[in-house]
Amino acid sequence: MDKKELINRFESEMAKVTRPGVDKLMDYIRKSDFYTAPASTKYHLSCEGGLLQHSLNVLDALRDILTPADMPITKWYYTVAGRTAAVIPDESVTIMALLHDICKTYFYGIGTRNVKNEQTGKWEKAPFYTVNDKMPLGHGAKSAMIAKSYMELTSMEMYAIWWHMGFNGNSENDICVGLAIEKYPVILALQTADMQAARIVEAETGNKPTFDESTVQNQQPEQPQAKAHPKAKAKPNQEQVQETQIPDFDDIDFQEAPPLPTAPNGGNG
Repeated sequence: MDKKELINRFESEMAKVTRPGVDKLMDYIRKSDFYTAPASTKYHLSCEGGLLQHSLNVLDALRDILTPADMPITKWYYTVAGRTAAVIPDESVTIMALLHDICKTYFYGIGTRNVKNEQTGKWEKAPFYTVNDKMPLGHGAKSAMIAKSYMELTSMEMYAIWWHMGFNGNSENDICVGLAIEKYPVILALQTADMQAARIVEAETGNKPTFDESTVQNQQPEQPQAKAHPKAKAKPNQEQVQETQIPDFDDIDFQEAPPLPTAPNGGNG
């Protein structure tokens, strides 16, 4: 992970955003720990510069999900099942991806814990990342609020950043997420890009190696040959098959589920 190269790319991407206030937002980013903070405490990119790397990974993943609408690119199509669900300005793609986790500025701290040195057998103090949230305003909502404090966001950008964490099992949250996706389908694209980056692209201290198809194929275990079921009949040849054979239900060996146990008191539960 080349920190200088990542910073240069981030600044170059954000330089394409021309709306008023972006200069103030970049001033906030440069003065914060955005370029040095991890992306998580222990899961993905838990390392210096992890947040910066993750933000760029999400941008790459989001662009891969979308389809360029023109060349040079000024807008993107979000296509679902062959239908265009949304048309997104290129500037919005950059903003949504690179700023979705700006909430993680001033969020992490560094502590120490005892770790055994396997070579010496001695216990030594080792640093690790902790959560020390100096602005406890939530996650997606906090990112949207920080960005909007410095420059205007379109409704689509605000909704996408606000709800990029997706469904979490809380009914109130999930109802809002579902309604928001119906309103701005690109929310789902950003959620997907975020998960792709965190779960597929990134490891704990850096990006995973580039996918190598030949290596993956060589790692595939040998598949055992399927054994014929004892009740399976010989497959008829094509001359014997005149039309689709529909089985007679009287010939099917249905198995009933065992009865549920009866409660000690004789009741049903």
